[in-house]
Amino acid sequence: MILVKHQNSGNFTPYFYFALEDYLLNEVLKEGESYFFTWVIKGVVIGHNQIIENEVNLDFLKANNIKLFRRPTGGGTVYADEHNTMFSIIAKRSENFSFKAHLSHIIKALEKLNVILEFSGRNDLLYDGKKVSGNAFLQNKNGMLLHGTFLYDADLETMIRAITPDDEKLVSKGIESVRSRVTNLKPYLNGMTQEALIHHLEQEITNDVYELSDEEIKMLLKRSEKYATIEYLYHQQAAYTKEIKGRIEGGVFKMRLLLQEGKIKDFQLFGDFFTLRPLEEFTSLFINQYYNDETITKISNAINFNEYFLDVNKQSFLTLLKSGILM
Repeated sequence: MILVKHQNSGNFTPYFYFALEDYLLNEVLKEGESYFFTWVIKGVVIGHNQIIENEVNLDFLKANNIKLFRRPTGGGTVYADEHNTMFSIIAKRSENFSFKAHLSHIIKALEKLNVILEFSGRNDLLYDGKKVSGNAFLQNKNGMLLHGTFLYDADLETMIRAITPDDEKLVSKGIESVRSRVTNLKPYLNGMTQEALIHHLEQEITNDVYELSDEEIKMLLKRSEKYATIEYLYHQQAAYTKEIKGRIEGGVFKMRLLLQEGKIKDFQLFGDFFTLRPLEEFTSLFINQYYNDETITKISNAINFNEYFLDVNKQSFLTLLKSGILM
């Protein structure tokens, strides 16, 4: 396997690495080759087909300035911080894909440190029955990409709170439940640092080196921009409904938003407030607009609330409407 040196250490967003994976898979990979590299990021990464609100605690992410990313592969949501190592394997596709076949490289490398991992379920690696690595993949006509987490000393409580929907009872129960099923490897590595562990993996898994040129890095930085867009983050195949309810000056408001790919496709208002003009005139101003802070503020700045609602505080209304916004 060939080690890819990407010179991107210290960049804690995954965009460059997604672009690198795509480049290796679709433009570099040749018959008989396979590539490996590691990376470190900070944030929550959702699967390609997941709906954000179903998978994460938005309030916790915002309060703790935890970034959210969408990856190009399927699978579930993961949390990563600087004490968690990510890894990628790119290889030619086989007739019958198997996570186990590719993760065996990781298992063999850890055996040499007297850390015995076992493959479990569909895509996990366990130590002493507890999960230390979860993985996702995609494949096309050119080959296969597999990437995953590798828990060294990650903040497990923050991980649980970040990827558990906003219900404190569920979170409190979930922390102990997840701790019983997930563990970090640091206590079992006899003082080995994270950097030393990464170096060990690279030494054991690879036997050649591919170092990106300055031109390739410049190109990949440009290509990585698409993964940072709001369109990519909010990509999802199905529309879904978000409901927001609250009492503000002027009455109780219940907002029902039909969202698709980050845009408001339908906006309904219910409650005991009084209106001065048809609600449809007001809600239609938001249709097919992005549900983000910048867009909602721009629309609202152009609206005279006194023409639509009786004794409704504009700022309170906006605060309520924006309460479900991620970005």
